[in-house]
Amino acid sequence: MDRPAASSPSDAHWAPDHIVLARTVLTYHGRLLVELESDGSVYEHAPLAGMAAVEQRFPAWALGPFGRVEPERRLPRDPGVFALVQAGVTRYVGASRDLYRTFGSRGLGEISRRDCQAAGKEESCRLNRLVVAEAKAGRQVDLYVLVTEGGGWFGRGAQAPEELAGRIAEAAHGSWHLPR
Repeated sequence: MDRPAASSPSDAHWAPDHIVLARTVLTYHGRLLVELESDGSVYEHAPLAGMAAVEQRFPAWALGPFGRVEPERRLPRDPGVFALVQAGVTRYVGASRDLYRTFGSRGLGEISRRDCQAAGKEESCRLNRLVVAEAKAGRQVDLYVLVTEGGGWFGRGAQAPEELAGRIAEAAHGSWHLPR
């Protein structure tokens, strides 16, 4: 007698549709998926590896290892606030002028040698490393998003995503934020 195929661990993943942080509702937008090698292990690369003179000049966040990360669902090209949640605990809250780009290949999604050498890319490098470390440990990272109004980034009366993210981050105390 044939048995039905066992459900994969990814099918068993459950996350609430919404979370409330600092009286702000963020909507579940899926998991952050990390690329796997053909043997099932997490794909990793270190763009600065083997460059001894470079390795000593840059901080640990720039050295990797990094992976390829992408959201489970397509993100809008709108400004907004996002939260990275692991096992029901908010680990990070951030703001973005373009959510699609933030999690795309030029943002958190894939870290290049140039990204490792740019001081403005610290956040992307650190978050990529942390998401990849969670995947290596067999844990999922969930993405929650609040899209702000398209004109709200510079509009009057609207709270900028970075201000809103700062207020939420203070309340959430995510462990992946830089120490103050």
